[in-house]
Amino acid sequence: MLDRAAGSKRATELTEADLQAVLADLGGAAEVPLSLKHWPAVGPTDVVLEDSTGIELQWCISGDSLAGCAWDIAKLAAAITEHKLSDGWIIAVAPTWHWQTRRPGVELFRDCEYQCEELIEDYEDWWRLWCNEVMSRPTHLPRSFALTDPGEITDARIGRVPFTIRYARVVARASTWTPYVCPHHWRDRLCLPRPWDPDGTGEIVAPRESERLLAHWSG
Repeated sequence: MLDRAAGSKRATELTEADLQAVLADLGGAAEVPLSLKHWPAVGPTDVVLEDSTGIELQWCISGDSLAGCAWDIAKLAAAITEHKLSDGWIIAVAPTWHWQTRRPGVELFRDCEYQCEELIEDYEDWWRLWCNEVMSRPTHLPRSFALTDPGEITDARIGRVPFTIRYARVVARASTWTPYVCPHHWRDRLCLPRPWDPDGTGEIVAPRESERLLAHWSG
């Protein structure tokens, strides 16, 4: 798969979009828009198969980009709980040596269960960063979700660089929700305003008002 994604590129030139294109070809599916009641303006799912299985991808050549798996795990759990996806998987690709480090995201690919805000607590600094960089933000998260069936493929290589692909299934453990409180508010700070939260206080405005504000923002 990696050789096909690479083509004439070197490992350092590959992006997540290259992997997405290969999986889309293999699975006969592509990026699909996602609309969630509990996560306004959520981004699309990287790949959705014919049976409504959603796949989120992470490509890492170095640094902390695997931390983004935390966001994708929460998004898949929300989509499954809302019955927008039938199943969900997170797939990450990184140089084999990277998986031996303690960089953020490495530890996610194991059997584990999260209650309420535990995942956000583990990645608090990252969630505050995403709050400032991404227009999307959840209003609620599933009260319980888990990672199961972890596995890896270790014989991948691009040129002389050995890569390991790790994956895990995202499972919703409960059909109930817990209000999402951005870590900014944990530190008595305001969030970047959103159409449904125009003053950044975390209060959710009524749907019609949200539509009016969104229309205003979009010009």
